Amino acid sequence: MELKIIMFIESLAHFIKRISSSCELDEWYLSNFIDESISTLSQSDAFEMSSHLVDVIKKDLESSHMYELLTILLALQSQSDTTQSPLNLSRDPSFLNEIIQNNSEKYIHRLVDELTRNYRIKI
Repeated sequence: MELKIIMFIESLAHFIKRISSSCELDEWYLSNFIDESISTLSQSDAFEMSSHLVDVIKKDLESSHMYELLTILLALQSQSDTTQSPLNLSRDPSFLNEIIQNNSEKYIHRLVDELTRNYRIKI
């Protein structure tokens, strides 16, 4: 596995651990993560990491950090510069419905809507 990909996976795990802890986060925590960990990826690496993040999301559909995870997935989609959806998303997009059902927040629904538009998938 390429070093940048390993670094992203480790960085994502650290980010999730950090936002799950009770430590104080500044208002730029998500933007900083995207700038430092996604903007540096190539298009193909960002696309590959999208699949990894879809797996992370699928493992915890009731995550209290769904906003951050979906925002990161959108950033990866943007960085990959393609409307092709990751295979694990196109094979089973139904988990996106579960995210909507588990979250009453409109901002989560908007993120899921944006993902389905960007990837051109029907749920």
